[in-house]
Amino acid sequence: MNHYASSASLKARARQSLLGHYLTFSGAFITLGILQYVIVVPANLMQLSPPFGMVFYYAGTFCLELFFAIFQAGLAFMFLSNACGQHVSSGSLFSSFWGNPARVIKIQLVPSLLLLLPHVLPSILLNQFFRTAKREWLLYFLVLTLLFLPVRVYIRILYSQVFYIMLDFPEMEPLACLRQSRRLMQGNKLRYFYIMLSFLPLSLLGVCSCGIGLFYVYPYREQTYANFYLDLVAVRQSGDRH
Repeated sequence: MNHYASSASLKARARQSLLGHYLTFSGAFITLGILQYVIVVPANLMQLSPPFGMVFYYAGTFCLELFFAIFQAGLAFMFLSNACGQHVSSGSLFSSFWGNPARVIKIQLVPSLLLLLPHVLPSILLNQFFRTAKREWLLYFLVLTLLFLPVRVYIRILYSQVFYIMLDFPEMEPLACLRQSRRLMQGNKLRYFYIMLSFLPLSLLGVCSCGIGLFYVYPYREQTYANFYLDLVAVRQSGDRH
């Protein structure tokens, strides 16, 4: 029988391993936030006439998502290293650029494609509301967003382990990393979903503190996710031995 660590235990480990390292991880999140602001905001301000402008905008958004996945892989490296007691620095955020960024993009391509429609359709409806100021477009946007929300959460959970797997098994092909994530999450999706929900109150408090509290919440959450992966692997390996 598999005995996974409780969410409380995973969080306790996260708090312990983050002691003395909050500045390092907060610095990485600040750096990533600045990069996203510098790159994404000017792109969103570009005014292009439809329909070409709309196609160009969503294509650009999709490419930026793939690009920033390289930083997400860098964050995964930082938190996985810290969970294993290894030295980390804010510069590790860029580690995937020195490694194999093409591999990261190939891995991210599948979940990004699966989430393309759930992202684009509500966005189009919201743009129609801003263009026409007709309330029915806002209603359509809200309804479609709620309908797609379970799909977006499910896909995120299903492929939540891909970057940890990629780092743990550098020889593994991108499609194999995706398959392995789906395999690891069999029977563990609700556990992961519960952990996601458990950080919502802290995240709301972080937002209410003008964002300052998020410098505590984000590292805490991501470190817990890294511990979740290590717990999955440890239990699966123990089961294989028996």
